[in-house]
Amino acid sequence: MGATTVIFGGESDTGYRLAQLTLRSGRPVLAVVRREGDMGPLLRLGAEVVVADVTRRASVDAVFAGRDGTTLAVVCFIGGTPQLNSQGNINVIEAAETARVRRLILTTSIGCGDSAVVLDPFVKAFAGKSIRAKDWAEKRLRASALDWTIIRSGGMTMRPGRGGPILVESSQVVGYINRTDLGDLAFQVLVSDKSGRRVFAAVDRGKAMHIKGEPLVPVDL
Repeated sequence: MGATTVIFGGESDTGYRLAQLTLRSGRPVLAVVRREGDMGPLLRLGAEVVVADVTRRASVDAVFAGRDGTTLAVVCFIGGTPQLNSQGNINVIEAAETARVRRLILTTSIGCGDSAVVLDPFVKAFAGKSIRAKDWAEKRLRASALDWTIIRSGGMTMRPGRGGPILVESSQVVGYINRTDLGDLAFQVLVSDKSGRRVFAAVDRGKAMHIKGEPLVPVDL
């Protein structure tokens, strides 16, 4: 049995998919959700489930209380508002550090950090505040001592992908990805011993492009 995977945002389609795959692999899951009403599907999968308000540091600390942080791997699927994208993720990062967690995977968006070059003016105007908030979380994670990985997702959609989900180690890729497929890619990162301190773009091969026309080359994990 591997390390317990703590999934913040376990109630999301992406978080549920990661919980499903992780449990199938024989690894225990602690899913962190926003409301009690979100617990049922994850409990039926066999996950341990707790409720936390990630905008409150004390609530996040309580998730780790009484647990050996060195046996945990944390995955964040937190988003929805600028406060959740920034302070919510930062609270998890800092609480994980305090709890001596070693591994943390953060999902953000294409457009953060050095991938800002791919955004057109309309997207910047529409999603700029959200992307800046996620960028702050990325910077805080990079400054930490955690063994981190950042997954920058393409635009998330419920529609099935056309070419299959891939991770690309490039800041010049833009595209879309199915929410459940993002969970598949997060699982690949979680179980890989080659993904530490790397930043990936997560896209569907059939709905993505390199802005300079270069081929999309999936990473080897």
